[in-house]
Amino acid sequence: MAFYNWDKIEWETVETGIKRKIITGENLMLVLYEIDSGKGLKEHKHPHEQFVYVFKGRAEFTVDGEKAIVGPGDVVHVPPNVPHGGKVISDEPLLELDVFYPIRRDFLKKGK
Repeated sequence: MAFYNWDKIEWETVETGIKRKIITGENLMLVLYEIDSGKGLKEHKHPHEQFVYVFKGRAEFTVDGEKAIVGPGDVVHVPPNVPHGGKVISDEPLLELDVFYPIRRDFLKKGK
């Protein structure tokens, strides 16, 4: 498939206050996240390279011990196997687009 529309992809609940939509290609994965105020992901790491682009909201991100407050227009780069995490600090939800290489197979539903 060559063309996609985010509005036609259903949200998947990751946990209370965190949901995502996923598009995969052969080697890249796009993950659109909506994360409620006060929610976030605990520090973790994975073998995938990751970029995070923030559309709306604000969050405190930590990458390899370095902290920054990010908001609309900001991009975060997470190299493979580097500890990272974040928490939404704005009153509004955070809307971000994550790009992964290679594909996060652990995000795919069984049978895909």
